[in-house]
Amino acid sequence: MVLGHLYEIIAYKLTQWEMHRTQNEFDNYFTIKVFIFQFVNIYSSIFYIAFIKGKAVGYPGHYVKILNLRQEECGQGGCLIELAIQLGIIMIGKQALSNIQEVMWPKILALYQRWRVSIPKTKSTTQWEDDFKHTPFGGLFEEYLEMALQFGFITIFVAAFPIAPFFALLNNWIEIRLDASKLVCAT
Repeated sequence: MVLGHLYEIIAYKLTQWEMHRTQNEFDNYFTIKVFIFQFVNIYSSIFYIAFIKGKAVGYPGHYVKILNLRQEECGQGGCLIELAIQLGIIMIGKQALSNIQEVMWPKILALYQRWRVSIPKTKSTTQWEDDFKHTPFGGLFEEYLEMALQFGFITIFVAAFPIAPFFALLNNWIEIRLDASKLVCAT
């Protein structure tokens, strides 16, 4: 998750260096870069386990070595179990952490915005003064990126982790509620 944020900053800087003529061009190229970085970041371990790990190990006495290091083998259950564990961690653990972050981060930003603006709360404050205390809406880019990457997990690796569509559905249902709360109460 930390590398995801770092890659987003790198993609933004790279897109700035390109000096696009319009904001639409900038947004399109930024979106492509972020998606490629996130795709490599999230899918690299899964593709390694699914397609590379244990394929070119060799046999006892004649192991395949690269840089004098022996290639990694799959466990006795095969690489499919490791792939299912990795997908479970991503589909359950990462999404749970992401949802917790999505609940807490707007609240922290709202507290900071209230402290920064410091409009005293009286009985005569108007609605626009209360709305001014909210944080600005960041857009739907992160939401769509998360959905696109999640769709890839479901379609490509459903054979290794058959319950992934259920966790995706559950996550999306929770995500809708969290986003609604964030949009109505915090931004």
